[in-house]
Amino acid sequence: MPPRVKPEPSVAVANTTATRSFAATNSAQFGSPTRQARSTAPSVTDTRFMAEAEDQYEDEDNEIIWMETRAKSITSAGMKQEPGHEPMTLMSLASQSMGGSFVGMGPNLALKDFGQGFLKDINDALGELQSRGIQHVASLPELVLVGDQSSGKSSLMSGIAGLSLPRSSGTCTRCPIHIRISRADEWSCRVFLNVHYGFKLPDHAITEQDVTATNPFPPWVKLDPSRTRRHEFKTVRDRFDSEEIETVLRCAQVAILNPSTPYQAFIPKPRGGEGPDSQQLTQHELISRKEEASEAQFSPNTVALEIKGPDLADLNFYDLPGVFNTARRTEDAYLERVVQNLTKLYIKREKAIILWAVSMNLDTENSLALRLIRESRAEHRCVGVITKADLLPRDDQATERWLGILKGRGHRIGLGYFITSRQGRDLEEQTKREEAFFNRTAEGHWPDVFDRYQERCGIEKLKAFLSLKLGEEFSKVLPEVKRKVLERLNFIAEQLQLYPGPPANPDLEIYKALTMFSSLLKKRVIDQEFMSTWDTACSARFTRAILELKPKYNVRLFAKSSAASAPVLIDLDTPTREGSPTPTPSGRKRAAPAETPSRRQRIKAEDAEGRSYPSTPTNMRTTMTPTKGRPSKTLMEIRRMIQRNAIPGQPGLVSSNVYEPLFTEAAKAWKGPLQTFLNQTFNFLSKEIQEILDSTFAALKNRAIYKLSTEHMQAFVEMHKKELQAQLALIHELEGTRLFTRNDDALHRYKAEELRTLTRHRNHYRIAAHKGDEPASSLPKIEELSEEELAQETAKMEKDLRQMGPEPFQQELDVAAYTRGYYVLAAHRFTDIVCMHAMSGLFPRVASVIETYLQDKLGLTGNRTTPEMLDQLMEEEGRIGQIRRDLCAEKETLDGAMAIIVNLENRDTTPSQAESNVTIPNDLTSGQAAGSPSGTVYGDA
Repeated sequence: MPPRVKPEPSVAVANTTATRSFAATNSAQFGSPTRQARSTAPSVTDTRFMAEAEDQYEDEDNEIIWMETRAKSITSAGMKQEPGHEPMTLMSLASQSMGGSFVGMGPNLALKDFGQGFLKDINDALGELQSRGIQHVASLPELVLVGDQSSGKSSLMSGIAGLSLPRSSGTCTRCPIHIRISRADEWSCRVFLNVHYGFKLPDHAITEQDVTATNPFPPWVKLDPSRTRRHEFKTVRDRFDSEEIETVLRCAQVAILNPSTPYQAFIPKPRGGEGPDSQQLTQHELISRKEEASEAQFSPNTVALEIKGPDLADLNFYDLPGVFNTARRTEDAYLERVVQNLTKLYIKREKAIILWAVSMNLDTENSLALRLIRESRAEHRCVGVITKADLLPRDDQATERWLGILKGRGHRIGLGYFITSRQGRDLEEQTKREEAFFNRTAEGHWPDVFDRYQERCGIEKLKAFLSLKLGEEFSKVLPEVKRKVLERLNFIAEQLQLYPGPPANPDLEIYKALTMFSSLLKKRVIDQEFMSTWDTACSARFTRAILELKPKYNVRLFAKSSAASAPVLIDLDTPTREGSPTPTPSGRKRAAPAETPSRRQRIKAEDAEGRSYPSTPTNMRTTMTPTKGRPSKTLMEIRRMIQRNAIPGQPGLVSSNVYEPLFTEAAKAWKGPLQTFLNQTFNFLSKEIQEILDSTFAALKNRAIYKLSTEHMQAFVEMHKKELQAQLALIHELEGTRLFTRNDDALHRYKAEELRTLTRHRNHYRIAAHKGDEPASSLPKIEELSEEELAQETAKMEKDLRQMGPEPFQQELDVAAYTRGYYVLAAHRFTDIVCMHAMSGLFPRVASVIETYLQDKLGLTGNRTTPEMLDQLMEEEGRIGQIRRDLCAEKETLDGAMAIIVNLENRDTTPSQAESNVTIPNDLTSGQAAGSPSGTVYGDA
């Protein structure tokens, strides 16, 4: 145990003077009119002082050493360090976080060892980074003020901020208030409304069941980042006009709680300004009414204050609504969880230092705020602020309870406790009365047993500690902040390569891009490779699609056979499948039953004369599924067409009225493939145009000329598409109007080929039906047979056919063969003409007009070009331009942030002679102070 030294009277007086000097110094640092340089302090106290050392204070002979600061020293009196009791180093500034050193510090130098100058630099750097708004890149330390209702948070917040804030019932505790304090040449307080949540009332009364993990703040819902808003509400210039400040903040609060009314309606009009008194009275009535009956009781949206002045500290903190266990009204019970969820949301921020306000006239056991801190496992970064010390109950039990807490015997938290007493209306009065109260120069009950905690009493001591603690926490995270800022800067540099700035000679770049574009496109569309690729992708597919639509005919055989006297259904183009459905002569389908002798006898079909016969086996009645959904015609249907169009007295003559409908019906189906061909051709052309446009306008992609050129070329393609579509539609119409050809040889050749195919298939089934045999499931194509195989098949068929008699449907087969033959002829002619219009018409026409097309459309031909036109063409496209401007703005912000960090690292960290003479109380500089787990109390020796 270190020796105890009895204090001398002169030293005790010095202690009082030094204490006041320290308070005055820190007051200057946080807003005193006579600002001095800032105090320095150690970051971590000696953890070897445990609660046993505190018990020495129970003895009346406790002896404490007080030391005066040297002349012109900035800081207050401090503890004399006995041998073996040197302060711990600040680990964040030592080798653990920076591989041996940080900003030039050796591993055995704590933050306090650098005195006021370096602490000032640390806090200045933190304040500047916060003001630059880099929180989206890296989290920075901040303060979060929480507490139960009526815990004295409003007065505490006013004292920390150095600003008179509203203290009327509930006004300041119904939404978070974000306060950022920084230094500037002139004092100002700008008020903003930060809207990150939308107001959405459900169709029922809100209950506790509506408060869920995904909906923590009903009736407020999280907005998409693109819909968040930040409204500047009003700026106050007079720091001494407390009435105006209170009025503005009160109105801002009311605006947040009434989202359906435009916020402008709540901006207070200047006193004595323009407008009749009746208008001001009307606004006052509106605000009062909306305050008394607001749409929402609480809101997660924030009122933000940016306070700047020449004598202010660099602090960033949030004041949250006070938590409570029981709502005032039963229907508002859900608000208990809403406010608790809001508090937990801020408590869980990893870099937040939590200020827990607890009133000295209340029992800490009932603190809901402390329970939330514990549930979030945040005690290690919590500072307890005991408020309303002037309301301490006048009984020994209350005094002993609070002494136990200060000694760390209960409700231990990581950063210890401070004590405040904020009595009075304005800040000046509150500060004077607080100092008088703790010094016992004013009326009030303050037991002398709390004297050992004198250096933790008063708002100025708290602000000094917070400034030091923020600097310490900032030192810990600074390496990570630097790394993240560098990573973000590298990312921005990569992104800016995608959105380059304007070229040095914009007119030259424009004409260069246009010339290259027209030249490359003109060459491309008449290039052999382009033609070949188009032919494979579009032309060949189109021809195949048209030929596949050739009319299909079902060959039906109705003739008595010696085996079964049964008619047979023959499918011409598709292999038969056993069990497939068979169209009846009326066109209706029926299921094919299983083959049995008795079943065969019951199934009937028509012959050439309309007589009924028992059917042949099922697989002989199978037909193909018509291609592309078109129904195939039967020989009986063709016969009926011939009969309907026959000329009386001219037997055996088939009218042209039979052929034309059979063909024109098939030709109607060309419309679909024709449109597909047209779309594919112009898609192919558009793709080529866009690729050339992208390559030649690569340096101008974020300029208006690129967008305009793209739009003009799309219109160019569409124009030519409509022209070609009209031409091809006319060709299609001509082909479908009537049968016409001068190419007799080709028609006869195609007809003969089709008749041969029809007859071969029909004979195959006729012979099988005649013999009562099962026909082959399919016939090989003629071109697949060798000459010998074909000769054998022909000889066998001729032999069998001699026993069967003449073909009863020969005329119908001739009509079907002619129709199919003419179709093949017309299909080839049609596809040739269509493709020729593209290859010999469209592409050369594009090449001939493209050279000056874009120049004309952009107004860059002749004498029409003006500097104004060039400027318009070089304007950045709205979205892309905004992206580049945002990236440049963020880069500027982060470049400034990196400069701040580098300047801090380059600072000479060797303690100056003046700074090395500064002595600072251990308790104020300690991260583990009164009420913390280590339990160190100021004054232990």
